[in-house]
Amino acid sequence: MTTDPPTPGNSTAYTRRFDELGRDDLALAGGKGANLGELVRAGLPVPAGFVVTTAAYRELTDSSTIREAIDELDRTNPSDRDELATAADRLQSLIRERTFPESVAESVTDAFDGDDDARYAVRSSATAEDLPTASFAGQHETFLGVPAYDALDRVRDCMASLFTDRAVAYRARNGISHSAVEMAVVVQEMADADAAGVLFTADPDSGKRGVASVESTYGLGETVVSGEVSADNARIDKATGEILDYDIGEKATERRLTDDGTETEETTEERRREQVLSDAQLRTLADLGTRIEKLFGEPQDIEWALADGEFVILQSRPITSLVSLPEPRPDDDRLHIYLSMGHAQAMTDPMPPLALDVWETVYGGMLNEYAGGDRAWVTRTEGRVYLDITPFLGFGVARDGIVESISVMSESAAEGTARLLDERREEFGGEFSVSSLPTVLRKLAGALPLVVGMTPGMVQEGVLPFFRGAAGTEEYVAEFNAWAKAQEAQVLDAEGPNELVENVFAGFPAEFLFEMSPKSVRVIVGPVAGGLLERVVPGVDATLVDAAARGAEQEVGTRMTLALGDLADIARETPAVEQAILDEQSYEKIREIEGSGPFVEGFEAFLDDFGHRAAGEFDPSRPRWRDDPATPLGIIRGNLIGEQKGAHRERLHERKRQAQDAIDELQANARRGLFGPVRQPLTSHLIRTYRSHIHLRDEPKHAAAHLFAAWHEALQRAGEYLVAEGVLTEADDVWFLRRDELLALIDDPSGDLPDIDVRRRDHERHKRIDVPPLITSEGEIPRSERKDVGANTLVGTGVSSGIIEGTARIVHDPANANFQSGDILVCPSSDPAWTPLFATAGGVVTEVGGRLTHGALVAREYGLPAVVSVLEATDRITDGQRIRVDGTQGTVEILDGQTSE
Repeated sequence: MTTDPPTPGNSTAYTRRFDELGRDDLALAGGKGANLGELVRAGLPVPAGFVVTTAAYRELTDSSTIREAIDELDRTNPSDRDELATAADRLQSLIRERTFPESVAESVTDAFDGDDDARYAVRSSATAEDLPTASFAGQHETFLGVPAYDALDRVRDCMASLFTDRAVAYRARNGISHSAVEMAVVVQEMADADAAGVLFTADPDSGKRGVASVESTYGLGETVVSGEVSADNARIDKATGEILDYDIGEKATERRLTDDGTETEETTEERRREQVLSDAQLRTLADLGTRIEKLFGEPQDIEWALADGEFVILQSRPITSLVSLPEPRPDDDRLHIYLSMGHAQAMTDPMPPLALDVWETVYGGMLNEYAGGDRAWVTRTEGRVYLDITPFLGFGVARDGIVESISVMSESAAEGTARLLDERREEFGGEFSVSSLPTVLRKLAGALPLVVGMTPGMVQEGVLPFFRGAAGTEEYVAEFNAWAKAQEAQVLDAEGPNELVENVFAGFPAEFLFEMSPKSVRVIVGPVAGGLLERVVPGVDATLVDAAARGAEQEVGTRMTLALGDLADIARETPAVEQAILDEQSYEKIREIEGSGPFVEGFEAFLDDFGHRAAGEFDPSRPRWRDDPATPLGIIRGNLIGEQKGAHRERLHERKRQAQDAIDELQANARRGLFGPVRQPLTSHLIRTYRSHIHLRDEPKHAAAHLFAAWHEALQRAGEYLVAEGVLTEADDVWFLRRDELLALIDDPSGDLPDIDVRRRDHERHKRIDVPPLITSEGEIPRSERKDVGANTLVGTGVSSGIIEGTARIVHDPANANFQSGDILVCPSSDPAWTPLFATAGGVVTEVGGRLTHGALVAREYGLPAVVSVLEATDRITDGQRIRVDGTQGTVEILDGQTSE
């Protein structure tokens, strides 16, 4: 049953037949209606129907009371769910109380073809619906089995559903104005379907664009869309038509069309065990999906039905849950694999365009300088930067090393990568050929002096400390930081905004490789010494060795935690200062308080040491703490609320005691046996080396953060220049320019300015998209299968052993943490800015991370059970829920309530 050919004069401003619509009619027909029109024009099988347009909606809502209510809704705080729901309910009531003008009613009546027995699906079609960036799936009303005489009332109900509480909340979350959206309604003739369901033209689980996924059930497909039945699921290779797998669902009930609408009946046991669709039907459906995907130019989520042996398409929308393909696209026909640099830094938030340009230039330029050529090493998707690791996967040793490196960041991603490399091994051949050999040899010869020049320094920093023990670590730290501060000053030493920008995009200075890279080798001394202890001392495991490292006051995170805890104690001594911090007053206000001198002096000292740091500091657009001290003040506030005076120092003493107990046990084990007299002094030396060097792991990044801070300040100054020139409204707008645009506007402030507001909205949308540690050029997300666990258990990677039960506290920003000692910290990531929160936490759960990322190392040092790489942990765990964290098994169990899906 498909649409009739166009008939001149069969539409008005209030109704349009599908064949009179296309993708350019979004404002008139809404997303669903415009897409159906496009399908019909392309000759695809679509049941006959029409759209009641937004012109009818405007007639229905032509009321000053309704307009004022919508304006009021736009002014409502998006985070106030109760107020949003109340305002939404009032708007729905106001619209349902209205009647359509006679002109609209006549237009709708005339649009029916006169079949009194026909039944229709009446579906909402908002102008902000079925879009690439927002699907609004399930947010508005749909009515099935509607007779023509009842359609107008259901159209009104659909229009009122523009303001369901879920639709209002969805718009608020996506930054869409309520007054800017209108509602059209699709009226489509229904068929008594034998089967129906949903077709995804890309696999929503793995991201594979070459695999179609079909969910199917008996009868009408609404039971699949609403999740009422466990449907059959099949996956089809779109290129070959091979049925990759077919899982038969229970299909306990099926919904049928009746004279009175629809009814639900139980499915017989025999039919439950049968496949809904044959292999041939699946291939036919997948082919239809491929046609539709090509029509719209992107993967589609398609609702279909099977009636009288023929497939019909009910609607099609983009799959908004897919991560976009990385750009730029490869210029060859090979499969590429991209590694998220944000995940490597435990910072997965999106970055604005200029920040992405910085890393694209820095990483890409550095790799091309030393590898030769002008390869696009860096790609981007959803506001994140990815590194192309494909060239390193063509050789066995390098391939194994890459997988091992990925496992440090994410075991699931590493397992998925290993599987992908095994399945498609032939696609990762070496990039070098006989013809390229001379170029490779020249590169190696050119690099030889560099390697020779760096070798003595690498030996000195990586080998000599094993003989010198604890000597020289303080000088090492001081030298690293002195170099970093000099680089910071060099970036900011510029005569004008143009030079500031050029200094930033120069990236890492050449002497970094010659001077500082060898020094970075010393960070491995601590871990190597710890590994030797595990091998030399009998009866020892990694947990005991980790315990021996606790209580190191020199460690960056510990220094930061102690300083903030001391500041909280200083604030307690002046009630006015304490209250100002609790009231979230600004630092400027606190400075003005009488008696604030000791606190201000201590806080300034803190900023001298740590003011160049920030949460998510890998993003150069982020203000540093010296620019905006809200985060350290927020951590001090949390200490004042949830801690007692001196508690942070007591915890440090307890960790030192635990470390001494571990050291005593190590030495006792070393003395045992025939070789005890030889092993005991060696063990003592290794313990000294281990404890004196393990804290150095964060020093290179602590120093490099000076350079990141300089990049932020330099580009911020460029933004301030453009504000003074009248180009930008505020200095932060500079981050939404591209590098070339920024330089062009500095040269000519009268030049064209891109739409900053649009880019800001894109950036906000990117924040709501979870991106994977790895993704291929085909959109596939390499990862391992989830373990077989219960519905209330989340799986991740255990990085610090032990089991803890406690109250979960969801924290998205360390400045706004508010939890009691012993609560379990659940957060998106854990770069060094989060470290002070670990001091009071009873356990840690993060959405990203691996065995050697910062949060894992700190958790082991503090003895906190910790699980990382827990997908969507901050969404699936509710603040205040009681959870059990098993850092040994890598699981998080919800003890009360259920996980949020």
